[in-house]
Amino acid sequence: MCNQHHFLKRSCKLTVSAILAIPLLLSMAISTAMADNVISSGTTFKVLSGTTVFSSEGLVIKSGATLDNAGTLILKKNLANENVTPNSLGSGTAEFSGTVNQTIGGQNIIQNLTVNNVTGVTIGDNTTVNGVLNLTNGTITLGSDNLLLGQLASIAGTPSASNMIIVTETGQLRKEFQSGFTGSFTFPVGDDNGTSEYSPVTLNFTGGSFAAGNYVGVSLKNEKYPDDNITGNYLKRYWTITQSGITGFTCNATFQYVTEDVTGNENVISCTKVNPAPWITYGLTDAIAHQLAATGITTFSSFTGLKSTTPPVNQELVNITIPDGVTNCYDATQVLTVAGNGNTFIVENNGSVTLVAGNKILMLAGTKVNSGGYLLGRITTSGNYCGATFNPLVANNQDGEMLGIETVAKYQFFKVYPNPTNDIIIVELMGSVATTTANITVYNLQGEKLLQKSLTCESILQFSLSGKPVGIYMVHVQSGERSEIAKVIKN
Repeated sequence: MCNQHHFLKRSCKLTVSAILAIPLLLSMAISTAMADNVISSGTTFKVLSGTTVFSSEGLVIKSGATLDNAGTLILKKNLANENVTPNSLGSGTAEFSGTVNQTIGGQNIIQNLTVNNVTGVTIGDNTTVNGVLNLTNGTITLGSDNLLLGQLASIAGTPSASNMIIVTETGQLRKEFQSGFTGSFTFPVGDDNGTSEYSPVTLNFTGGSFAAGNYVGVSLKNEKYPDDNITGNYLKRYWTITQSGITGFTCNATFQYVTEDVTGNENVISCTKVNPAPWITYGLTDAIAHQLAATGITTFSSFTGLKSTTPPVNQELVNITIPDGVTNCYDATQVLTVAGNGNTFIVENNGSVTLVAGNKILMLAGTKVNSGGYLLGRITTSGNYCGATFNPLVANNQDGEMLGIETVAKYQFFKVYPNPTNDIIIVELMGSVATTTANITVYNLQGEKLLQKSLTCESILQFSLSGKPVGIYMVHVQSGERSEIAKVIKN
């Protein structure tokens, strides 16, 4: 064993009947004409640190046999581990670098796994990687089996459509986390339904309790989520996330998709948790980066992107900000719930949002309309939801209170004064609006129209609240595509 390279060639199965320790720095190539290399029951095949062993044929670990790899094992064909319980392959690296698709069979516990096979690797049973999963070249297909990344496991290489983990069947890519974990992890997943498409999920935990043996599992489908209420604008892709042993967590998530996934108008799509009901809707998609985001997740399920033209029965709006210049509408045939439970719903200056429900709109703590923002809500009795013409109604919480609506003294293109008032209200149009046509409508909180008037080339409208009860009234001013609403208080 003093040669730098030692070659063992056989024309039949290689059966190791005793512990074989290969000296440090010795490279050994195991080759057979056609037969698999077999480690027999009761045998330990040991690869020492610093040593590289090549197997040009399949490697079979018989039940009761052990592969103790502390170096590098390079496999050109399949690995079949026949032990009936999860079996460690040692502390070294197993590299799959064949020229045809390779299978990893059996319940293997691998420290470091390298995939360097352009035709890919298929997991044939539940497999664990505790060290580095190096996606050098080629994909890993899970099928109905799971690939678990241990607490300290990490991803190396450059994940992409050609270097990723395919999770389109019942198998999941799973990650176990250390106790007290905070931080992010990216699941480098995608599909190969005709065209390989990389659509990773990144989870960023900000808190939670992680028990021993915990995991988060991710799988996906390259198709529309199967819900008949999803019509109009949606992604033909959804991700299903499960967890075990993790409680009291808060998590932010991003989901990457490809342009081919989009049906309808990408700009109106929001990240939505679609199962179980009710839908929970998060922020609008980033149509430039083709990425969905959900903030403040406390339970996992199936996520997709949608802006349906068919309203769901119930919908919750969670941690959404309507920014400057953005107009959006949310609806539900029964109950629309806004914010609450520590979540927020914010309409920023020049943002505009409409809420429509068939039964009830609940605006809970965390709902806020900033100065210059615009929010309308209504209960429909005619079945007209987003996109229909309606009379505005400001939604109340269950106690009938206005929530989060800031007192506004000055708007972008009109003023309302005095406010509060005992009787007279003056609406003064400003800038170019005063020389065009503006429609002014006044409502009470029950949605009843008290006044409607159009001004053309006029800048002042004066009206009286005489005989009207003390309370809050809404003044809606619309000119062209510009629309704002003001709250007026009568003492």
